[in-house]
This record gives sequence, C-alpha cells and structure tokens, in this order.
Amino acid sequence: MKTVFCTNGMLSKTLAVTRSLGRQGNRIVVGEKIRFHTSGFSKFCSKNILYPDPQKEPENFYKWLRELLRNEKVDVFLPMDDDTMEIAVRNQEELREHCALPVPPLDSYLIASDKGETIRLAKQAGIPHPQTLELMFQGEVNLHDLQVQTAHLTYPLVIKPRKSSGSRGVRIVNNQEELLQIYPGIHRTYPNPLLQEYIPFGPKFDICLLYDSIHRLTGSFVQKQIRNYPIERGPSTVHESIEYPEALRYAVQLMENLPWYGVVDVEFMLDPRNGELKLMEINPRFWSSVHLAIRCGVDFPTLLYRHALCLDTEPVLKYKTGVQGRALLPGDLLHYMSNKDRHQMSPSFWNFSLPDDTLSAEDPMPTIGFFAAALRYVFDLNTWRFIVRR
Repeated sequence: MKTVFCTNGMLSKTLAVTRSLGRQGNRIVVGEKIRFHTSGFSKFCSKNILYPDPQKEPENFYKWLRELLRNEKVDVFLPMDDDTMEIAVRNQEELREHCALPVPPLDSYLIASDKGETIRLAKQAGIPHPQTLELMFQGEVNLHDLQVQTAHLTYPLVIKPRKSSGSRGVRIVNNQEELLQIYPGIHRTYPNPLLQEYIPFGPKFDICLLYDSIHRLTGSFVQKQIRNYPIERGPSTVHESIEYPEALRYAVQLMENLPWYGVVDVEFMLDPRNGELKLMEINPRFWSSVHLAIRCGVDFPTLLYRHALCLDTEPVLKYKTGVQGRALLPGDLLHYMSNKDRHQMSPSFWNFSLPDDTLSAEDPMPTIGFFAAALRYVFDLNTWRFIVRR
C-alpha cells in the first residue's frame, strides 16, 4: 500500500483520482483550502486535510506542503489544479527528495500554461489556431496605445487571459469602444490578456494524453463536449468518448515540440465557418471529466501513478467509444437552468442513466460533501465562481 496525496479536493477530477487509486488499496490523503468538499467525503479518502490557500499564500502553502509530505510519508504527490500545479512544478527538484512527483519540466509547463506561448508553439508546429494579437503593457493599460494597436482589428473579438482555467476572464467584445472599456479591467486581474478572432461556437474536443518520464506517449483518449457551462465557452457538463484521428494527430504533433511528463489536455474547436479544427488551449494538468476516460478503459490516474513509481506500464491507446458521462453538480444543473432550449436538449437533462462524475451508488457520500460545501459557502460568491468555472 502506498500513500498518495492529492490537492484540490473540491474538484470532480480529484474525486476521480481518489476513487481510482483508492480502489486499489492505496492510502489516499486529500487536501483543500476549504474544510468540506466532495473528495473528502469519499469512502476511498483515508484522510482529509485543510491547507493554506495556495493562490493567496503560496509561500505558506509550500512550507505546509513540505511538512505534510514528511509527516504523512507520502509516496506519490499529485497536484490537481493550476494553483497547486505551478507550485509543484517550480519546486519539483526539492519535492522529489520526499516523494515521486510526475509533472512536466518547468520550461514546458510555462509554455503550456500561457496561451500566448501556446499559440507560438502551434505556429511552430503547423497546427491551425485562431488569429491572435499579443499586447504588452507595463502597469496600467494606456488607452491611447490600446486604441492605436487595435485600430486594424475586425470585430467581434475574444479577450482571453494568458493564464486561467474554465471561462474565467474570457469576454467577447463587439467593437473598439467595448474593448477600451473592458480590456483594462481584465488586465488588472490577468495581465496582458490576448486578443483573438472570434470563432462562432462549434463542436469542442478534448484530446487527453499521457507521457512517461522520457516523453513516450502511453495513454490517449478523445472526447467530444456535448454541453457546457457557461454555455458555449465553459467547461463541459456532458461529454462523449469518440475517435477523431485528425484531432489526435494534431495534438500529438503539437506535443512532439514540447517535452512532457504526466497528463495533458489539448482542446480544439471545429470552426463552423470552414470546418477546420482550431487549437483553443493546452490544459497542463488533469481535466475535469477524467471519470469518462476511466470508464472507457483509459485509467489515467493509475497509469500516471505507475509512471511515478517507475513500474512497467503498457500503453493504453484504445478505449470504448460512444460512452457518455456528465457532471450534474453543479455544471449540468446550471446549464439546464440557463438554456432556453432546455426541453430539447439531447441527451435529456432528466436522463439519470448517464454515469455521473459525483453521484455514485458505490460511493454516495461525495454528494453529501458537495451539498455540505454548498451550504457552508452559499453566500461566498468567490467560492462558487471557483466551483462552477472549472
């Protein structure tokens, strides 16, 4: 039995990892910056720990983390979201003195986590992508400079933060006046966001990959996003496993230019104007709907765990297709409430035969954990923004 420490216990992907590795008899320790959360209520969670907010207090979190790894005798550390992942990647050499840590090299991670760098990588690799303008301001935005630099652009445009997850900070502007009003506010929270051509909403696809420590592809999975929240630009709430050789080829071609260790999610959208796939972003970590890949036969948490411990592992590149799953709480529920065509949705919102990311007869208590968090933080808007925009 090994001890595995996972961060970001509120997120469904952490619950997926907890269940996958816990079923195998491992001791799963889960941490989160809030006391009540889904993964902490799972029967596969051996210990639930409260930690300092890694985004607001990164130094305190890192000090706490080192003590935790020693005190709990952690064998494998899996940072699960952007806030903890970056701290782990930046300090990976020291952390590996205490445990196995399957994360990419710092240089590769910084490229993948910055959407501006990702677009440059796509250009280098010959991957189709939206036309993108990078602006650089030191301090506050100079509105005159912004007006001059964007005078030639065609609207609508998308303002997209270089670093964020889900739909945080993403705004669509229809003219330069809106751009001048909205861009400075986003810049204060997400410095120097990108300006990209607006691509009308089309089918979105996640190409989920796993690489071992010497950059060999050992796992692949493709899913189509069926529903999203926020609608059109948010994370998926219903998803389906598919085969899409062209998208897989593009993703592998992109990652060939980026030495990698661990999991990665390369997201594409089909441009409805010309039917061409366009790269949207690289998510350099586990994606929210990893449950679906596990159900279809690609157990990314187990494969990653085996890589971390240097165990012989056969690549898993085949899986069941046509399988759907969903994230009812809160994503698909919020989609249903905000979709004016809610009664024509396919699959139906009321189809409870769809496997769910949280609801489980085998492991029912995480649902209680979700509602416990909801009651505790019902008036905390920041926490709700954190939960629903994953």
